[in-house]
Amino acid sequence: MKAEKNFFSRQLKKIMYDKRITQQTLAGKLKISQAMVSQWLNSSKNPTLTSLKKIASALDIPVTYLIDENQKNAEPIKPVKKKTDEINDNIIKEILDKLKDLEFRILKLENEFLKKNS
Repeated sequence: MKAEKNFFSRQLKKIMYDKRITQQTLAGKLKISQAMVSQWLNSSKNPTLTSLKKIASALDIPVTYLIDENQKNAEPIKPVKKKTDEINDNIIKEILDKLKDLEFRILKLENEFLKKNS
């Protein structure tokens, strides 16, 4: 049982690292205490089958990633969106919002012009 605990703990740590998820974030997603996540990570406790399913769902991975040491045909973990991608998305959103605002202002000016000249 000890080897299973160690494998699960190692896998959970690796996946959390790869996905840049903290203990606190995972605990929040699972609606459990951070202490429980810590116990899983330090191998002092194993999750229940129900918890394993919830962990896998929260991390967007198959359950077998967490428990099957001999899994040969595992798909790679989905890459985490880089911080720069998030920043770029925010910049693009801001630009689009400003363009919509400019479009509204132009339409308003056109309407005022048409009213004055009709």
